[in-house]
Amino acid sequence: MSRGQEQTCHACHGDGVTDKEQHTIELNGKGEQAPVTRTFTSACSHCSGTGKVSG
Repeated sequence: MSRGQEQTCHACHGDGVTDKEQHTIELNGKGEQAPVTRTFTSACSHCSGTGKVSG
């Protein structure tokens, strides 16, 4: 395979999106700090959502 040829992104397997997690510390109902994890899907950070990378 020659350099510069597009390949399927290994991070998203060509889907263009990946699951991500956001970790924060927030106040709960008692006013105490509690860890919170949110999971979401967004454009792949490696290929910018194209599903392809240059080789």
